[in-house]
Amino acid sequence: MKWYDIFSTIYDSSLEKLYFESRKRAVELLDLKDGQTLIDIACGTGANFKHINALNLELDIYGTDLSEGMLKKGQTTINKNNWNNITLFQADARELTPSLIKEQTKQDLRFDRVICVLGLSVIPDWNQVLDKMLDLLNENGVIVIVDVFAEKRNFNTWLVEKFARADLNRKIWQTLEKKTNNFHYEFLPVKESKVGGKLFVATGMKK
Repeated sequence: MKWYDIFSTIYDSSLEKLYFESRKRAVELLDLKDGQTLIDIACGTGANFKHINALNLELDIYGTDLSEGMLKKGQTTINKNNWNNITLFQADARELTPSLIKEQTKQDLRFDRVICVLGLSVIPDWNQVLDKMLDLLNENGVIVIVDVFAEKRNFNTWLVEKFARADLNRKIWQTLEKKTNNFHYEFLPVKESKVGGKLFVATGMKK
């Protein structure tokens, strides 16, 4: 993740205007309620947190990422905004288990909501990671995924894959549909030329 440590220094300034509205839509689909717990997997610089906390709900929020640089950037934003309801910890998403989270947070946690934005196209063994995300959810918990799929590959697809260390061939929403109830997905209004493919949001409830 050394590249993402470097990438963290320019990530927000170079990309967040592009994904701002899509993150808002993802948070809307989380359907959050007072008193719930949420984990943001591959949380990066914490760009989802402003949209979550804008709801003014009593929430316990956890964020995890493999990149130390991304987490440092995220913690700076948390401190700047005095968000006392957010805890960050470093972890490999492929190793996320309730026991690892307990070790990191000193709490025995399951979550009402899981969100992952632009993570599953980057993380190796994404099918395994998706299973781990679902395992972290409470009964009837909701998962929301935002990512990119290149239906038609072109130079921009190649460029995004090289820059983000991503694989835009993954039909993540199809796998999520098989593993959840109340499945929903939609394509988001972001130009394919900007992100290398079709940006989508997919959500489902734990079976």
